[in-house]
Amino acid sequence: MWHVAKLYGRLFLKSWNPDYQGRVSGWSPRRLLAMALFWPAFLLLQTINGLALLLDRVLFPRYRQIAVREPLFVVGIPRSGTTFLHRLLAGDDQRFTTTSLWELIFAPSISQRYLFHGIGLIDRRLGQPLGRLLAWLERRLLGGLDDIHKTGLRDPEEDYLALLPVLGCFLLVLVVPDERLWRLTFADRDLPAAEKRRIMAAYRRFVQRHLYFHGEDRVFLSKNPSFTPWIQALAETFPDARFIGCLRNPTQSVPSQINSIVVGARLFDGRDTAAYWREGFMAMLDYYYRHLLDSLDALPPSRQALSVMESLAADPRDTVEGFYRCFGWTPSQEYQRYLVAESERARRYRSGHHYDARELGLEVEPLRRTFGWVYQRFSFPLPEGESG
Repeated sequence: MWHVAKLYGRLFLKSWNPDYQGRVSGWSPRRLLAMALFWPAFLLLQTINGLALLLDRVLFPRYRQIAVREPLFVVGIPRSGTTFLHRLLAGDDQRFTTTSLWELIFAPSISQRYLFHGIGLIDRRLGQPLGRLLAWLERRLLGGLDDIHKTGLRDPEEDYLALLPVLGCFLLVLVVPDERLWRLTFADRDLPAAEKRRIMAAYRRFVQRHLYFHGEDRVFLSKNPSFTPWIQALAETFPDARFIGCLRNPTQSVPSQINSIVVGARLFDGRDTAAYWREGFMAMLDYYYRHLLDSLDALPPSRQALSVMESLAADPRDTVEGFYRCFGWTPSQEYQRYLVAESERARRYRSGHHYDARELGLEVEPLRRTFGWVYQRFSFPLPEGESG
């Protein structure tokens, strides 16, 4: 804990005026304001959550004995259908249990989940005044993020937030662009073994807590593109885990991810930092594509599958049922009906998002040069435009 506290102290000091590897100079009034708002709220929340996690050891010590059996990890390239696939799989709620956003932010502990569950029961008996207030706040606070990542407090969500207390959440790089956080994006390759064990031990305890509350007989379902560089560590921590890796044509996935990160970065800094994020994410995504495919290939066929977004979007039901056959599962009739309805909805869906790589400072030639092997291996059409 002292080690993590020191690291957070370093991030706190650096967050007020990061140098972006020398690319940006001067002070940002927006960053000063953002940090003045962020750190008090963040530290208060982490303190409350930390105390609640400690309380679990006293009130619910048996959670540490929960066996985590055959968890399923949806990993892959960001913006490649991981959210869509996660929510399709989460629809099989007789088989899976997964994390929702409210649990990750406000109730990572068993104690907090029982507390909020009790408050919810009382609120429903009173006509849900608190529920309506939270729904209004949710629309006000989260509705503006729909273009980046549409979510709600009760929706299935990525569980990387569970690693905030142990400084294992890469999302913090938006707050503090620090090399220690960037190193998480090359975890299997670059992190010291002791640090990987520390973070994976904390994550395993999080999964055990979740199963203790939601039912230890169910399969834990995780969706987290930021776990792509952790596949080998996860496979060692959970020896019977299964993995579905998601990828997409780089022409769509790379500009989409860079756009989302640049939009997010503007929330914390008013300066033009696009070049910093563009360079960092090009290197990160290059590693993600390579590490995803290499790590899946190293696993037995019964423990891994690949989801190509173009196929998933065209026929979600067939794609998901293919994963079930691969893993030896039989979908229930209720879940099959759910997949039929979701496939019909997907056929009617038309995305309003379009990202021009050149508008984001991404030239065609670097895309072809960096990801040429991906285009060739999956027969993706090359990006259009002048090369050279």
